[in-house]
Amino acid sequence: MMIEKIGFKIACGEEMTERVRQRSFDGENLAEKRRQSRMKGKGGFTIREIQMVSLAGIAMAAVLCDLSSGKIPNALIVIGLGMGLTCQIALRGILGVIFFLGGMLLPVLVLGILYYFRMIGAGDVKLLCVIGGFLGPAGAAGCMVRSLFAAGVISLLIMCRRHMLWKRMLYFWEFVAAYGENGRWRSYLEGVEEHARFCFSVPVLIGILWGLA
Repeated sequence: MMIEKIGFKIACGEEMTERVRQRSFDGENLAEKRRQSRMKGKGGFTIREIQMVSLAGIAMAAVLCDLSSGKIPNALIVIGLGMGLTCQIALRGILGVIFFLGGMLLPVLVLGILYYFRMIGAGDVKLLCVIGGFLGPAGAAGCMVRSLFAAGVISLLIMCRRHMLWKRMLYFWEFVAAYGENGRWRSYLEGVEEHARFCFSVPVLIGILWGLA
């Protein structure tokens, strides 16, 4: 009789444990469903999908403006920053503000030296700040690497086509040596022919699309 009672208690304990596990599992599933529901936007699209489409749209508009007028409008930058902040908050809540600020400031810290010597324009840096706001620090870093790689390939193709590769390389080293010797600032573009320049927003767009592929 004692053994039967012990066995009954053990069985009851196992049943209670199983019920607790099932409730915990159901609670996790419910929380996940709620999280996914919050991630859904209108039309069944996720916030992430809306974020990527918006980012690609901003980048394409920037390229069109850059190619047509040589400038990226500040209004487009402001709209992009607002959309990036909105998407980050929708994805991460108040923590999204930190991701937004980190991603937005990273291009300034990393590429500020290139802008200082006018190797890239202010609009290019601001466009990358918009991208960083959308993607956060890690995404911004990846996009910058891909964009710089694409820019290097485009530059190489232009120089090879115009038979000016060694000339451009010599100018770069002379520019660096001159600044290291006297420390005097001058724009890098002073010695760059007009036909050798291109819009940096193009490789930035390539970097974004590359990341989405």
